[in-house]
Amino acid sequence: MKRTLRLRPSKKEDGRYLVSWFDNEYMMRLWCRDRFTFPLTEEQMKEYYEGFENDLLSWGFTAIDEAGTPVGSFSMLRADYEAERIHMGYIVVDPSLRGKGLGYEMVSLAVRYGVEILGMKKLTLKVFDNNPGAKRCYEKVGFAVESAEEEGFLFQNEMWKVYHMAYVAKNE
Repeated sequence: MKRTLRLRPSKKEDGRYLVSWFDNEYMMRLWCRDRFTFPLTEEQMKEYYEGFENDLLSWGFTAIDEAGTPVGSFSMLRADYEAERIHMGYIVVDPSLRGKGLGYEMVSLAVRYGVEILGMKKLTLKVFDNNPGAKRCYEKVGFAVESAEEEGFLFQNEMWKVYHMAYVAKNE
């Protein structure tokens, strides 16, 4: 696979890109549940990225294209070095670029980082049932559903089921 993306640590300035990617509340909630208020603002994103500075077990990543422009974002959260596991969250790709394999490439790079650099044996994430494209992407990378919450998240009188997914590294 030809590499079209690179990963780098997130910077506060990356928030302006994420703000521009969410022009409706439904799409924003698919990404963050109720973590942020709508409309998303650069100030909220600045606080989000600043939160990583004081959390030794979590950090954000930005996926950049060949020109260095942010095209995706995700976080690695709650690193547990003894249990060799970490949780991925807040996974998003620029909506104007979806459907081109960038989500698959970004999540694949994240898994490589988690397994090869951090030495994690298990990566977890959550995805809503009404986001089948994201779920298929994660399955293509190697994530599998471990469990589901039927009453995961209520959005505008609609209950969204939450799938808990995991990637388990193969033994070397």
